[in-house]
Amino acid sequence: MTLSHVPKARADSPGSEAVHDLVGTWKLVDWTVAMNGGRTVRPFRGKAAGVITYTDEGRMVATLMKTDREKIGTRSFNEATAMERASAAAGYLSYAGTYEIIGDEVHHHVDISLFPDWVGGTQIRHIAWITNEDGTVDLELSDLGVGSERTATIHLRWHRITEDRGG
Repeated sequence: MTLSHVPKARADSPGSEAVHDLVGTWKLVDWTVAMNGGRTVRPFRGKAAGVITYTDEGRMVATLMKTDREKIGTRSFNEATAMERASAAAGYLSYAGTYEIIGDEVHHHVDISLFPDWVGGTQIRHIAWITNEDGTVDLELSDLGVGSERTATIHLRWHRITEDRGG
């Protein structure tokens, strides 16, 4: 079913007129931070998992976590000590809200977030499409930073979760 109000994003490769649909659920494939000066680091020591979902209604949710977080050993988050809760949160990031496509960017308008400073703000991500050897297309979202304060570029690569590939 194709809906005219479904947000679309254009590939940013020169001369490409392909249009790819953001709507769906994507699994994190790779997460890197390219520091000014050439050094590249992997958040959560390279042990990250994540999912991002875009809906037809213009809603989105993103969740990232460190895969080797220590188990707390309680039945609920509230039973954990303040230090245990802080440690668990330090290896986790989640936010949700609405989104819109503007040029080759997706603007995430944040309604809720683990990081309170993002609530009410907009997270802007540059969109790039990467074609894999098997013909599938990955989504790369990059945070290029703002102005002279930029010290790094964050790249998150996502693969669409499908029934046939299992994500």
